[in-house]
Amino acid sequence: MLWTLWFGLLAALLSRTVTAQANAIYRDADTGLVFSSNYVLYRVNQGITYRVAIPANVQTYTSYDAVIQAVIPNDVGWAGIAWAGSMPRNPLTVAWRNSQNQPVLSSRWAGGHITPQAYNNAQYTLFKTGTKSNGTHWQYTALCKGCTSWTTDTGASRFLSPRGGNRMAFAYSPNRPSSPNSPTSTIPIHDVHGYWQHDFSGAANQDFDAIVERLASGV
Repeated sequence: MLWTLWFGLLAALLSRTVTAQANAIYRDADTGLVFSSNYVLYRVNQGITYRVAIPANVQTYTSYDAVIQAVIPNDVGWAGIAWAGSMPRNPLTVAWRNSQNQPVLSSRWAGGHITPQAYNNAQYTLFKTGTKSNGTHWQYTALCKGCTSWTTDTGASRFLSPRGGNRMAFAYSPNRPSSPNSPTSTIPIHDVHGYWQHDFSGAANQDFDAIVERLASGV
């Protein structure tokens, strides 16, 4: 009886604990970008891949653009990233699929552990190339302007390091938002959240601006 209880508790714990394939380098043949990639579990043996690409030669303590790519199983209702590794007071990238099963990206900000609201200081460009789906997963690739720096409640500026690890967080729910065609829809509370260190030094791209310009043009 005690062993049964122990294994039940362990399974519940694992279902809510993030692990990651730490900072693999992924060269994307579709987009031409090099990403730093992490695989995070939202339940046992099921996870989401998050990838980040940035320009090379970015100075520390400066704002810079980033491309975010995510590969998400079809049973995910919504999945989100906190760029500073916690829910409150940093840019949140929340993604789900609409009624046509196309990706919707929603820029959010939470003043605390409350429902995140729309955030206008981070803007996304969803790329046609690198955005796709199949029978098991869907993937989005998007440029974010405003994800790597933000202003705190006290007026201080925060910056993600382009040279090393940044603590990031994710959250997941099996349920889609109430109005999935709207990027400002109310979202259900998450079932699972977790954290990892994402190494941005492996995400540097010498031709970042030229590649992003090509992707944005749809070529």
